[in-house]
Amino acid sequence: MKLSLLLLAGFLITESTSSDDSPLADALVQVVMNSEMAHQRTLYIHTQISAPAAGYHLEELLTRFLVLLPSTMQARRIHLQQQMDYKPYVHGVLLLVDDLPALAEIYRHIRATQDLSHTLIYMSMPTDAYGEEIQLSLRLLYRLSVLNVGVVVRPPGGQLLMVSYFPFSALHGCQVISASVVNRYQKDSGGWISPVYFPPKLGNFYGCRLTCATWEDMPYLVWRPEAGGSFVGIEGALLQFMAENLNFSVGLYWMNKEEVLATFDESGRIFDEIFGHYADFSLGGFHFKPSEGSEIPYSQSTYYFMSHIMLVTNLQSSYSAYEKLAFPFSPDLWRMIGVVLILACLLQMALRRLHGDWVIRYAQYQLLVVSLGGNLPERLLPRRMPARLALTTWLLGSLVLRSGYQSGMYQLLRQDTQRNPPQTIAEVLAQRFTIQLAEVNEARIRASLPELHPDQLVHLEGSELQAMPALARRSGSSERVALLTPYEYFGYFRKVHPMSRRLHLVREKIYTQQLAFYVRRHSHLVGVLNTQIQHAHSHGFLEHWTRRYVSAVDVPDEAVARIASTSYNTLDGVAGDPSLSESEEQQVDAVRQNVLSMRELAALFWLILWANLGAVLVFLLELLLPK
Repeated sequence: MKLSLLLLAGFLITESTSSDDSPLADALVQVVMNSEMAHQRTLYIHTQISAPAAGYHLEELLTRFLVLLPSTMQARRIHLQQQMDYKPYVHGVLLLVDDLPALAEIYRHIRATQDLSHTLIYMSMPTDAYGEEIQLSLRLLYRLSVLNVGVVVRPPGGQLLMVSYFPFSALHGCQVISASVVNRYQKDSGGWISPVYFPPKLGNFYGCRLTCATWEDMPYLVWRPEAGGSFVGIEGALLQFMAENLNFSVGLYWMNKEEVLATFDESGRIFDEIFGHYADFSLGGFHFKPSEGSEIPYSQSTYYFMSHIMLVTNLQSSYSAYEKLAFPFSPDLWRMIGVVLILACLLQMALRRLHGDWVIRYAQYQLLVVSLGGNLPERLLPRRMPARLALTTWLLGSLVLRSGYQSGMYQLLRQDTQRNPPQTIAEVLAQRFTIQLAEVNEARIRASLPELHPDQLVHLEGSELQAMPALARRSGSSERVALLTPYEYFGYFRKVHPMSRRLHLVREKIYTQQLAFYVRRHSHLVGVLNTQIQHAHSHGFLEHWTRRYVSAVDVPDEAVARIASTSYNTLDGVAGDPSLSESEEQQVDAVRQNVLSMRELAALFWLILWANLGAVLVFLLELLLPK
């Protein structure tokens, strides 16, 4: 319980303090005042005893400590014979205990501390800095992720030693918890030998192995043993970056399909088993989950990637080649041309009735010849100024229209123009697209899109990346199919396969999720991972890796820098990276070669063919019918 004001007043009575506790209290005060503990807003003080005889000594020591500690420093919260609670922020802790059972009792309700505290411990009973009780105490502290810790012991002779441990060191090895004296207090000088009370322990892992539980999936992570055990993908590059910075070797625990599917369970029980037996941390496109109010068995790092959930649709039935012939001009312009031609015909008919003797025969044909760039016989040229002005206007107008149509037609024949695809999620739903998605994501998607009808949903048999080639093959048909996928899958597909030009991305995001590392609940690795992720973010490495494997949303297809595909097997044992057939590769090559094919020229070919056949038919009719 908290110390009352009456007890705090009693701390001011210094006559009862013993002379033996004075140097010890002074030593503890120096650590608090001159170390990182001085920068914390609150100092949490806990006392715990197993043997009642030790109570008087610790009370005297606490009294003396509070008297010597300047009142202008941080606030103090004192707990006598109480267990410690987990605190999710950096703080300072002073523990006054008599032995190991008392120390274990203070941490009885804590699974781990996430290495968020600078902890100073005084143990009154042990006198051997390398004794078994100190060794067991340090192992307990390591299991609790209390790494910034110094244990003060008083061996015979009155000297004070500060003991700690180094879980990764060149001397002791990997995760070997052995006591090391990190500082000494000299009674003659009244101070500690070294100004460093909490030496760093996680800046260098000395080649020790940290095991990562993961699974292969691009563009996240793929292991390439043939390339010296290197990694590719966004997560793979980050993992390799951290291993080089921290000097650790990467061990791999490959998760099977059942374990990966179990990660979608909100309880997270699978991670309790993984971190308890197989791995130190986990990586695999796992999104950050708020854990307030629930005791999930894992902690999460800060985010390293923002994953946008979006819709990719096929391109519905393309316009026919005949419809493309009308594309260079807008419908209003075609209507205007039609009105002009009709009025010209009506005007000629009226003039023929009034002045049939001087009206040119087959005037429509002659005007068509002039429009196409042909010449009129000299006898048909107009003689009067108004007629010449009208002919000149016709020539100029037809020249402008012909030139504009020719240039526009070349551009449009070169493009595989499709009908306008949906631009928003609302349009996709209104047009009743069949939406493909992974079964494990259905609950979250329906929570984000309550207007989504269940009959529109179809579960994928494989991954989203494997479904994209089949979706692209449906382009050009009357089917309306959409794929719900994280954008990085589509961005990687665009990087690898030109076939992605047959797909349409709806640029409106459904939701965005943060991808993070998973580690043991409140593990000291959380801070280590966060530091490396922030380092990669601040220096632009993560953005660089993302651009290497995933195309940006706003980059046009022509500007996408292609990369070679990465071969790997999915959890189902099939090839993870979809491949194109030989015919599909040839179709893409034809587009890439910038050459007009029969597909683009079909309308012109058939128009010429039908016109010639019609001319032959008219010729035969003229031969057969009597004059």
